[in-house]
Amino acid sequence: MIGAAAHVFAGFGVGLALAGAPGPVQAILFAEAMRGGIGRGIRAMVGANGTFGLMLVALALGISLAPPSGVVLRALKVVGGGFLLWLAVEGFRSASETAQGTVEPRRSLPPTARGTLAVLLNPGAWLFLGAVASPLLGAATRDGGTASALLVVLALVIGVMIGDGAVVVFAGVGLRRAGQRVETWVRRGLAIVLAGLGLWLIVGGVLG
Repeated sequence: MIGAAAHVFAGFGVGLALAGAPGPVQAILFAEAMRGGIGRGIRAMVGANGTFGLMLVALALGISLAPPSGVVLRALKVVGGGFLLWLAVEGFRSASETAQGTVEPRRSLPPTARGTLAVLLNPGAWLFLGAVASPLLGAATRDGGTASALLVVLALVIGVMIGDGAVVVFAGVGLRRAGQRVETWVRRGLAIVLAGLGLWLIVGGVLG
Protein backbone atom coordinates (compact mmCIF):
# COMPACT_ATOMS: atom_id res chain seq x y z
CA MET A 1 0.00 0.00 0.00
CA ILE A 2 2.81 2.39 0.90
CA GLY A 3 4.56 1.59 -2.36
CA ALA A 4 1.39 2.24 -4.36
CA ALA A 5 0.83 5.56 -2.59
CA ALA A 6 4.40 6.58 -3.35
CA HIS A 7 3.84 5.92 -7.06
CA VAL A 8 0.64 8.01 -6.98
CA PHE A 9 2.40 10.95 -5.31
CA ALA A 10 5.25 10.61 -7.78
CA GLY A 11 2.79 10.69 -10.67
CA PHE A 12 1.14 13.83 -9.31
CA GLY A 13 4.51 15.54 -8.92
CA VAL A 14 5.57 14.55 -12.41
CA GLY A 15 2.32 15.95 -13.81
CA LEU A 16 2.83 19.29 -12.08
CA ALA A 17 6.42 19.47 -13.27
CA LEU A 18 5.42 18.59 -16.82
CA ALA A 19 2.75 21.30 -16.95
CA GLY A 20 5.12 23.82 -15.38
CA ALA A 21 7.81 23.30 -18.01
CA PRO A 22 7.36 25.80 -20.88
CA GLY A 23 6.75 24.05 -24.18
CA PRO A 24 4.55 24.00 -27.29
CA VAL A 25 1.44 22.73 -25.47
CA GLN A 26 1.59 25.44 -22.81
CA ALA A 27 2.22 28.10 -25.47
CA ILE A 28 -0.82 26.94 -27.45
CA LEU A 29 -3.07 26.87 -24.36
CA PHE A 30 -1.88 30.36 -23.42
CA ALA A 31 -2.51 31.64 -26.95
CA GLU A 32 -5.98 30.10 -27.13
CA ALA A 33 -7.00 31.58 -23.77
CA MET A 34 -5.70 34.98 -24.83
CA ARG A 35 -7.57 34.73 -28.10
CA GLY A 36 -10.99 33.66 -26.83
CA GLY A 37 -10.99 33.87 -23.05
CA ILE A 38 -10.96 31.19 -20.40
CA GLY A 39 -13.71 29.18 -22.14
CA ARG A 40 -11.67 28.75 -25.32
CA GLY A 41 -8.57 27.97 -23.26
CA ILE A 42 -10.40 25.26 -21.34
CA ARG A 43 -11.63 23.65 -24.56
CA ALA A 44 -8.07 23.56 -25.85
CA MET A 45 -6.94 22.13 -22.52
CA VAL A 46 -9.61 19.40 -22.71
CA GLY A 47 -8.24 18.38 -26.09
CA ALA A 48 -4.63 18.37 -24.91
CA ASN A 49 -5.14 16.76 -21.49
CA GLY A 50 -7.73 14.30 -22.76
CA THR A 51 -5.45 13.08 -25.53
CA PHE A 52 -2.49 12.82 -23.19
CA GLY A 53 -4.61 10.99 -20.64
CA LEU A 54 -5.75 8.42 -23.19
CA MET A 55 -2.15 7.78 -24.19
CA LEU A 56 -1.25 7.23 -20.54
CA VAL A 57 -4.20 4.87 -20.03
CA ALA A 58 -3.03 2.85 -23.03
CA LEU A 59 0.40 2.53 -21.40
CA ALA A 60 -1.15 1.53 -18.07
CA LEU A 61 -3.17 -1.19 -19.81
CA GLY A 62 -0.03 -2.64 -21.32
CA ILE A 63 -0.33 -1.21 -24.85
CA SER A 64 3.12 -0.43 -26.17
CA LEU A 65 3.64 3.17 -27.29
CA ALA A 66 7.26 3.17 -28.39
CA PRO A 67 8.77 6.66 -28.60
CA PRO A 68 9.53 7.67 -32.21
CA SER A 69 13.08 7.56 -33.47
CA GLY A 70 15.03 7.92 -36.69
CA VAL A 71 13.03 8.98 -39.73
CA VAL A 72 9.72 8.85 -37.84
CA LEU A 73 10.98 11.28 -35.21
CA ARG A 74 12.38 13.62 -37.85
CA ALA A 75 9.08 13.58 -39.76
CA LEU A 76 7.15 14.24 -36.55
CA LYS A 77 9.37 17.25 -35.81
CA VAL A 78 8.79 18.68 -39.29
CA VAL A 79 5.02 18.14 -39.20
CA GLY A 80 4.72 19.39 -35.63
CA GLY A 81 6.84 22.42 -36.45
CA GLY A 82 4.66 23.17 -39.46
CA PHE A 83 1.58 23.01 -37.26
CA LEU A 84 3.09 25.50 -34.83
CA LEU A 85 4.04 27.83 -37.69
CA TRP A 86 0.47 27.70 -38.98
CA LEU A 87 -0.85 28.55 -35.52
CA ALA A 88 1.66 31.40 -35.29
CA VAL A 89 0.57 32.94 -38.60
CA GLU A 90 -3.11 32.59 -37.71
CA GLY A 91 -2.53 33.97 -34.22
CA PHE A 92 -0.67 37.02 -35.50
CA ARG A 93 -3.36 37.69 -38.10
CA SER A 94 -6.10 37.27 -35.51
CA ALA A 95 -4.37 39.69 -33.13
CA SER A 96 -4.07 42.28 -35.89
CA GLU A 97 -7.74 41.94 -36.84
CA THR A 98 -8.76 42.32 -33.18
CA ALA A 99 -6.67 45.46 -32.86
CA GLN A 100 -8.38 46.90 -35.96
CA GLY A 101 -11.83 45.95 -34.66
CA THR A 102 -12.64 43.64 -37.56
CA VAL A 103 -14.51 40.34 -37.25
CA GLU A 104 -12.99 37.07 -38.42
CA PRO A 105 -15.29 35.54 -41.08
CA ARG A 106 -13.12 32.48 -41.67
CA ARG A 107 -13.83 29.05 -40.28
CA SER A 108 -10.98 27.89 -38.10
CA LEU A 109 -9.77 24.74 -36.39
CA PRO A 110 -11.70 24.30 -33.09
CA PRO A 111 -9.68 24.83 -29.91
CA THR A 112 -10.25 21.23 -28.78
CA ALA A 113 -8.71 19.96 -32.01
CA ARG A 114 -5.80 22.35 -31.58
CA GLY A 115 -5.14 20.96 -28.12
CA THR A 116 -5.32 17.40 -29.40
CA LEU A 117 -2.88 18.06 -32.24
CA ALA A 118 -0.60 19.98 -29.88
CA VAL A 119 0.00 16.67 -28.07
CA LEU A 120 -0.11 14.23 -30.99
CA LEU A 121 2.35 16.28 -33.06
CA ASN A 122 4.65 17.09 -30.15
CA PRO A 123 7.82 14.92 -30.20
CA GLY A 124 8.44 15.81 -26.56
CA ALA A 125 5.15 14.23 -25.50
CA TRP A 126 6.05 10.93 -27.18
CA LEU A 127 9.53 10.95 -25.70
CA PHE A 128 8.06 11.63 -22.26
CA LEU A 129 5.81 8.59 -22.60
CA GLY A 130 8.77 6.34 -23.33
CA ALA A 131 11.40 7.82 -21.03
CA VAL A 132 9.34 8.84 -17.96
CA ALA A 133 5.76 7.59 -18.02
CA SER A 134 6.50 4.04 -19.13
CA PRO A 135 8.97 3.24 -16.29
CA LEU A 136 6.73 4.96 -13.72
CA LEU A 137 3.64 3.03 -14.77
CA GLY A 138 5.65 -0.18 -15.09
CA ALA A 139 6.82 0.12 -11.49
CA ALA A 140 3.27 0.86 -10.32
CA THR A 141 1.99 -2.20 -12.18
CA ARG A 142 4.62 -4.46 -10.61
CA ASP A 143 3.81 -3.22 -7.10
CA GLY A 144 0.01 -2.98 -7.31
CA GLY A 145 -1.23 -4.26 -10.62
CA THR A 146 -3.14 -2.44 -13.36
CA ALA A 147 -5.38 -0.66 -10.84
CA SER A 148 -2.34 0.95 -9.23
CA ALA A 149 -1.03 2.06 -12.63
CA LEU A 150 -4.40 3.64 -13.48
CA LEU A 151 -4.35 5.54 -10.18
CA VAL A 152 -0.93 6.88 -11.12
CA VAL A 153 -2.35 7.96 -14.49
CA LEU A 154 -5.18 9.78 -12.72
CA ALA A 155 -2.76 11.53 -10.37
CA LEU A 156 -0.46 12.50 -13.25
CA VAL A 157 -3.32 13.91 -15.32
CA ILE A 158 -4.66 15.85 -12.32
CA GLY A 159 -1.20 17.36 -11.84
CA VAL A 160 -1.04 18.34 -15.50
CA MET A 161 -4.54 19.82 -15.38
CA ILE A 162 -3.70 21.95 -12.34
CA GLY A 163 -0.63 23.37 -14.05
CA ASP A 164 -2.30 23.87 -17.43
CA GLY A 165 -5.40 25.29 -15.75
CA ALA A 166 -3.29 27.94 -14.05
CA VAL A 167 -1.89 28.94 -17.45
CA VAL A 168 -5.38 29.19 -18.95
CA VAL A 169 -6.78 31.22 -16.05
CA PHE A 170 -3.83 33.60 -16.03
CA ALA A 171 -4.12 34.22 -19.77
CA GLY A 172 -7.89 34.12 -20.07
CA VAL A 173 -8.74 36.22 -17.04
CA GLY A 174 -5.66 38.09 -15.86
CA LEU A 175 -3.99 39.34 -19.02
CA ARG A 176 -7.22 39.95 -20.93
CA ARG A 177 -8.21 42.47 -18.26
CA ALA A 178 -5.08 44.49 -18.91
CA GLY A 179 -6.69 46.15 -21.91
CA GLN A 180 -6.90 45.57 -25.65
CA ARG A 181 -3.52 47.13 -26.42
CA VAL A 182 -1.70 44.84 -23.97
CA GLU A 183 -3.73 41.84 -25.14
CA THR A 184 -2.85 42.50 -28.78
CA TRP A 185 0.88 42.76 -28.12
CA VAL A 186 0.90 39.70 -25.88
CA ARG A 187 -0.89 37.69 -28.58
CA ARG A 188 1.61 38.86 -31.17
CA GLY A 189 4.44 37.92 -28.83
CA LEU A 190 2.93 34.44 -28.38
CA ALA A 191 2.69 34.09 -32.15
CA ILE A 192 6.41 34.85 -32.38
CA VAL A 193 7.13 32.27 -29.66
CA LEU A 194 5.11 29.63 -31.52
CA ALA A 195 6.89 30.50 -34.76
CA GLY A 196 10.26 30.14 -33.04
CA LEU A 197 9.31 26.75 -31.59
CA GLY A 198 8.03 25.63 -34.96
CA LEU A 199 11.18 26.64 -36.79
CA TRP A 200 13.32 24.97 -34.12
CA LEU A 201 11.42 21.69 -34.60
CA ILE A 202 11.60 21.90 -38.38
CA VAL A 203 15.34 22.61 -38.40
CA GLY A 204 15.90 19.77 -35.95
CA GLY A 205 13.86 17.42 -38.11
CA VAL A 206 15.58 18.40 -41.36
CA LEU A 207 19.12 18.32 -39.98
CA GLY A 208 18.41 15.26 -37.87
